[in-house]
Amino acid sequence: MRIVAPVIVALLVVAGIPPSHADEGGVDICIRWIKTRKCAGEGEIVKIKARVDNLSDGRVPPFTVYFYHDEVKEDNLIGERHYDSINVYRLPSVSWDTKGFAGEHKMIALLDINDDNISNNLASSSIKIFDTSPGEAERKMLITEIYYHPYPNRNNEYICIHNPARKSINIYGWYLTKDPWKRADKQTKIIFPNIFMKENQTICVTQNASSFFRETGKDADFEYYDCSPTPDLERKGSFILSNEGGVVCLKDLYNHTIDTVVYGNKNFSDGWNGKSVRNTGAGEIMKRICNIKFVDTNSSSDWEQNRTYRIGQSDFPPFRIRIKGDATLFSSPDSSFETICSEIEKANNSIFLNLYEFTSPLLCDAICSALDRNVSVTLLLEGQPAGGLPMEERYVAEKIYSHGGKVFYMAGEVSEGRYRRYAFDHAKYAVIDNQICIIQSANWGKTGVPSSRTFGNREWGIVVNNRSLADFLLKVFEDDLKHEEDIMPFTPSDFLYGAPPPDFIIDRSVPDGNYIARFSPRHVNSTCNFTVILSPDNAEEEICKLISSAEKSILVEQFYIQKEWDGINPFLREIVNRIREGVEVRVLMNYNPYYESTDEMNEETASYLRNNGIEIKFVYSNWSYFTNVHNKGMIIDGNRTLISSINWNENSVRNNREMGIIVDNEEVAEYFTKIFNYDWNLSGVEKKGTDMANYRHMDTAAVIAVFGMAFLLIYLHWRRK
Repeated sequence: MRIVAPVIVALLVVAGIPPSHADEGGVDICIRWIKTRKCAGEGEIVKIKARVDNLSDGRVPPFTVYFYHDEVKEDNLIGERHYDSINVYRLPSVSWDTKGFAGEHKMIALLDINDDNISNNLASSSIKIFDTSPGEAERKMLITEIYYHPYPNRNNEYICIHNPARKSINIYGWYLTKDPWKRADKQTKIIFPNIFMKENQTICVTQNASSFFRETGKDADFEYYDCSPTPDLERKGSFILSNEGGVVCLKDLYNHTIDTVVYGNKNFSDGWNGKSVRNTGAGEIMKRICNIKFVDTNSSSDWEQNRTYRIGQSDFPPFRIRIKGDATLFSSPDSSFETICSEIEKANNSIFLNLYEFTSPLLCDAICSALDRNVSVTLLLEGQPAGGLPMEERYVAEKIYSHGGKVFYMAGEVSEGRYRRYAFDHAKYAVIDNQICIIQSANWGKTGVPSSRTFGNREWGIVVNNRSLADFLLKVFEDDLKHEEDIMPFTPSDFLYGAPPPDFIIDRSVPDGNYIARFSPRHVNSTCNFTVILSPDNAEEEICKLISSAEKSILVEQFYIQKEWDGINPFLREIVNRIREGVEVRVLMNYNPYYESTDEMNEETASYLRNNGIEIKFVYSNWSYFTNVHNKGMIIDGNRTLISSINWNENSVRNNREMGIIVDNEEVAEYFTKIFNYDWNLSGVEKKGTDMANYRHMDTAAVIAVFGMAFLLIYLHWRRK
């Protein structure tokens, strides 16, 4: 072992015993001195330097200089320098990582050579290492977001750090590293300047601030590749995170580990417990769980959430407000058309609409009339709905556009490098004059908001007159609209998203049925507690909390319910828990013979719920008054009502943009309970009027094929001109 020889030399020096002489004789080299700083902060890299002088008369054989701290033993070896020759002198030096060595220490330099005079082969000096351990507040600093797998060619990885302490913290010299196991001066790092992080402040650093802004709509605080006017951080090495797995570590100026995150296929234990956080896919963000405060157990459980966070998605908390009610309740087919048209007709300044589908020519007329009164209209539509973009919607978009409205689609195209934030924009809400809010389950089509009260879907909706609520809805609307990546302005000439073919004529017929309207709009003036929820931001947690709060009854009316998510649907799990506590539960679902996939889902869910003692009923579209039960509502204990666009499937809750409102008010619950009970008690009826099998339930693929072929022929004919 290499340590044996210098240890023997050291012992001989201490004992004053001369070694055997080299054959050449006259070999004498000495350590003249060893120098280092008198003091340093624990965690600094300290340079230790010695001078070796040649006092020999003859040739000097190769030799080695060893550096130790405190004692000459293998565990204390700092480093060594080997030389094959020496003329007059040598100046060997090593660097010592002082991390973990607070206190008084002796630095030792020792020659390993067969020397005539070993008494001068050792020298020492002292150094004091001051304790630089971070304080309690500093140790609380957290990494809260990591985006390590951006879409191709975006170069906008980012990391967020957060100060949860109740004081400002100076992070001068602090840094982020991806290889914390290396010595501090060998680590790849991005280094923070002399700044104070305020209480509850979050700082975001990114590779490329311009690219970051394009995908998030937000400004980063710093970037670490010089790509924009955003302030740059000092960078040591190529700071690019691995998509497969790695470590991200926040360090202070003295290389103390403040926070560590391990992800993917990497293993690391300094500041981390257990398995790594599971890998994300392209465009997905790792976010630390926050339940009022950030969760911090230094383990993967801090990060593993049901929701998948995608770059550019919002993360709004639920919006809660208590007001003296000025609300109007409505339903389809009974009163939705007259209620919505009435609000549009009263508009004076502005209308903001976010809809999954808008195909009703009569509602389009109402919007165009508002535009003709100089009311500004901004419409955001889903650009890639299931089944494709209907020609009717393209007609509506073109009409509103031609009357001066602003129309946008949320759509992506991977082949063009445009990636969606949400699987679908499935929300259905409106804000009028920055005051009137409409939230509902219905699309603006002939069945969702039917002009004939004898026909259509079962839907729930509410109008709320409140500026604060409107302000929040507009924040959501603006956040959804401001992103460049997946928002397309309506362009009449666009082949897929523009105006319909010139010879397209929209069907203005008014379908009728034999439903007798029973539920007029109801105005509520009593005090209400409103909670606006959003998917994917917070709907799952809030709906679970709503169900778990039930003490007496739960009434659910849903278009369809998916039993299996990543395990059992959490809403169903909570419902089963409540019935075991004696809560009465009734679940009403749609059944449409033409919707095989959702029918299968509902049948599986019904079987699961029945096996758990829950009452289930289907409303069959082929014998009921309704085109579909398209509602997405729930009533708890006769005083809390959910009105929403949120289907109870995993995609809707965790991946779509959806909106709902929970109303804590007995009058509201009473109104919708009466509607629920009416639907629950339906039995087979003879359907009259419009033949829904021909009108609504035509095979979707066939309809799309016919329209697609016709449009393609028109396009090819036009190209030949």
